[in-house]
Parts: sequence; C-alpha cells; structure tokens
Amino acid sequence: MSFAIFLDVDGVLNTRKTVIGSPDGHIGVDDTRIRILAKVIKKYGGGEIVLTSDWKNVRIGDDLDYLKGKLMEHGLEISAMTEDHWNNRGQGIQDYLEEHSEIDEYVILDDNRFDFDDFPKLWERLLITDGIENAAFASKTPAVEAILFREYIKEFS
Repeated sequence: MSFAIFLDVDGVLNTRKTVIGSPDGHIGVDDTRIRILAKVIKKYGGGEIVLTSDWKNVRIGDDLDYLKGKLMEHGLEISAMTEDHWNNRGQGIQDYLEEHSEIDEYVILDDNRFDFDDFPKLWERLLITDGIENAAFASKTPAVEAILFREYIKEFS
C-alpha cells in the first residue's frame, strides 16, 4: 500500500493573510501550516508528497529551495512533481497516478477546483483549502482517505 499527498502550496501552506516572504519576494509559507501537514502525514502512517503547485514551474530556484528547506525543517520532503499546466492540474495528477500504479491511496490539497471534477476519483479525494486548517470536502461523497485526512487536520489545527 502506498499513500500520496498531492500538494498545492498557495492557499494550503499560506493564504492571502500570510506576511512571511519568500527569498524571491513572493508570499512565503507558514510554519504552523507545515507543522499541521507533518503531524497529519505522520498520524496517517506516512506518505509521499507530490508537488502539484505552480511553485514547481514559476518559482524555480531560490523559492523552490526555500519551500524544500521549510518542509525539511518539519521532516517532510517532496518526492516528485506532476507535469502539467496549472489549469490542467487534475489531468496532471491522473497522468501521474497512471505512471505510478503503486499508489493506491491519496488525497489532494488545493485551494482551486481546476479540472478535478472531470475525474470522479480525484474529486472524491480533493480537499479544498483556505489554509490547510480550513480543509473542506469537494465531493458530497468523499473517499475514506479524504475523510480521515480531514479529521486529522481538524485534530491538529
């Protein structure tokens, strides 16, 4: 059994209210939110982080290194990145899952809906956020892993 977290950054590890800056002058990430993510992943039993955020394309260099460093401070690391254009994020995750059949459980943390509703299994595992602590189900019938993950978020928020 393999578990993955498909992670967006903006709107998950920060919000518009975040005052921390990144090295390149963009909005940074909040340690409190990374701490919540780390605790949830640990309680879930571990998992790989797959970066879906546009940080992988737009913030190459200092900002991406900054993100990796902030995650490392909490014992987390990015295992992989999806390959997609930002508004086809669902397709990028679907392609990634097809290439990695070992992943049988996953959740998606994102503050946007993009094309996720085109993929019913993704939609059931999508947690819409305004900061990780405000995760909500996208689907009226969420998958079990989304339910557990959200419960753990609420526990550590």
